[in-house]
Amino acid sequence: MYQMGHVVQRFRPGKSLIFSFIIILVSACAPESDKSLTGPQAVARGEQLFDHNCGYCHGTDGRGPPLSEIKSLSKAERHKKVFNHPVAGQIPQRLKAHELSDLSDFFDSE
Repeated sequence: MYQMGHVVQRFRPGKSLIFSFIIILVSACAPESDKSLTGPQAVARGEQLFDHNCGYCHGTDGRGPPLSEIKSLSKAERHKKVFNHPVAGQIPQRLKAHELSDLSDFFDSE
């Protein structure tokens, strides 16, 4: 393309530049729930998971055991009753491994 007697070149990014941009964009947009957390962050996410997924049935007016009862179980009892839930398709089977770990951290917290 000519403009006022000078050659103007169009910028055409290479495939590697475009690919790099896409990788950066996708990694920046990765949902927080797919990342492993530890410590207070895991406990906070576990609490959010409980509120969102479990609180309806296990809240103060729910039909399941309340949170205080779940927290009072030993880790082994809780694992047997919660994570190996006797009803197939219930919430625990739909959560990812790191989400179950966060729930466990939340149950162990004060």
